[in-house]
Amino acid sequence: MLIVYRIFWIVGLIALVAEMVILANPRQIAPQRASDWEIREQGRFRVRAPKHLRLEHDLLQILRLPEPSDEVQFLDIVTLSRGERTGMQIIIVAPKQTPPQLGQMQGAPPFNLSQFMRRTHDMYLAAMREDWGNVDFSETKRTTVRIRGVEGIRSDYEYKIPHPVPFLSMPVRGYLITLPLSPTEVIHFNAYCPPNSFGDYEKVYDQIIATIEVRQASQSPFGGWLR
Repeated sequence: MLIVYRIFWIVGLIALVAEMVILANPRQIAPQRASDWEIREQGRFRVRAPKHLRLEHDLLQILRLPEPSDEVQFLDIVTLSRGERTGMQIIIVAPKQTPPQLGQMQGAPPFNLSQFMRRTHDMYLAAMREDWGNVDFSETKRTTVRIRGVEGIRSDYEYKIPHPVPFLSMPVRGYLITLPLSPTEVIHFNAYCPPNSFGDYEKVYDQIIATIEVRQASQSPFGGWLR
C-alpha cells in the first residue's frame, strides 16, 4: 500500500511540474483573419495591428526611460503588447543637439545619419543586455535589411525572463530593426515573443512594420513615410 501511495505521489508531482511548465511557457497563437486587425492612431503613429495587442502611448514614459547617451533623445514611443513576452516597442530617436546645417557652421563635421543609426542601434541592444530582467541576453545574428526601399539594421536576439524556480524562467526571442526616418531621426522596432510562436508572430510584426505610418513633426500628417 505504501508503494501505491508513493507512485500516486510521484505521478501527481510530475503532473504538477508539467502544468507549471505549460503555464510558464504558453503557446500564443498569432491572428490569422483580417477581422482580427484594426487601425489605431497614437502620437505620431498610425498603426494597423492585431486587436489583441494592447496599445500604450505614454509620453511620460519617455522621461522615465534611461537616456542611452548625452547625444541621443527620445521623441516618441508606442508599445503594442500582450503580456510580458509578446509585443513590439516602436521608438523615434534623434540627436539631442540639432545637427549643423550646410553652410551654418564652417568647419563643423557633417552629420552622418548612417553612423548615428548604427550607434543608436548598438545603444538599444546594450540597454537590453544590461536590463536585470533580461537574463542571458545574446545577439544571435546581425543583418542588413531593406524595408520599403530604406536600408537599415536587424539584430536577432534571445534572453530569459528570470524566475526563482529556474525551470520556470521564460525564454524570449525577438529582433531589433533600426531604420532612418528623416534626415535627423531614426526609428527602432523591437519585436519579441515566446520562441515557439516566433514563426507566426514574425509575419505579424513584418506586416506592422510594412504598413505603419509616422507623422513627420514638420510636415502634414502621414506624408509618405518610408516611401
